[in-house]
Amino acid sequence: MTRILSVIWSGLLVSTLVGCGSDNMLTKQELETQSQADASVAEVLFDAEMDNKASYNVSKGGEVTIEFVPSVTMLEYTRVVEKLRASTDIKSVHAEQSGSTVCILR
Repeated sequence: MTRILSVIWSGLLVSTLVGCGSDNMLTKQELETQSQADASVAEVLFDAEMDNKASYNVSKGGEVTIEFVPSVTMLEYTRVVEKLRASTDIKSVHAEQSGSTVCILR
């Protein structure tokens, strides 16, 4: 269910962005890459019960930038980032907490 909602949300967001102008248009492959990476992030966060403790952005190339709230422990942070980096749908992960980069790009 979460994966389906995430993919629908991603599709709506991309549809909205595409309507703004031709510079924002994604190719079919870019849309698929972005949607798969977004679904993977949403699934990892949901499974870790941290979907309300992080915000993230997924680029058209599948790169993820994620920021965790200050209350997330280093153990929780590390587990989630490791799972994200293990996903074949995600090209790279840039993670931050409280404005500080804790994990460098993969």
